[in-house]
Amino acid sequence: MPEFIECSSLSMSYDILGLVTVSYTLVSSSPNPTPLTSISAGGVTFRGYVTNLNMQPIANTSWYEAQVTLIATTN
Repeated sequence: MPEFIECSSLSMSYDILGLVTVSYTLVSSSPNPTPLTSISAGGVTFRGYVTNLNMQPIANTSWYEAQVTLIATTN
């Protein structure tokens, strides 16, 4: 079951308490993807919990996309 993050969808937003909201789109050949709870970008690793996952099929393909929101801290 191949799956990957669509790189241009990756975004991070910091709050005043140091928490980070990480949003990304996961593309998968399966309707039940495994969202990542740890993502490294720019030399920083974000680890946390998935708080939102919206899944939908990609039109005219056998693939699916999931918009994922992760609440994380940096390590």
